[in-house]
Amino acid sequence: MSRCRIIKRLSSDGHEKFVIQQKHLLFRWQWVDAWINSLAGAACQDSFDSYQEAVDNLCYFDGSKSVDIVIFEKN
Repeated sequence: MSRCRIIKRLSSDGHEKFVIQQKHLLFRWQWVDAWINSLAGAACQDSFDSYQEAVDNLCYFDGSKSVDIVIFEKN
């Protein structure tokens, strides 16, 4: 699993976001917002309005594997 974390980012107007961060792909000592490492780039959603929402989406960034289940196959 790749290392990741959730940070709380507070803006100057008091609004808070919870952001998923990962270690940078090249500079492994540096933490970056997950969209920087994503092939989708800025289209990747890595910030959320609640901590629980961020936790629920952490599986997309921590290296968890998805499972493919064949539902129908015709030969």
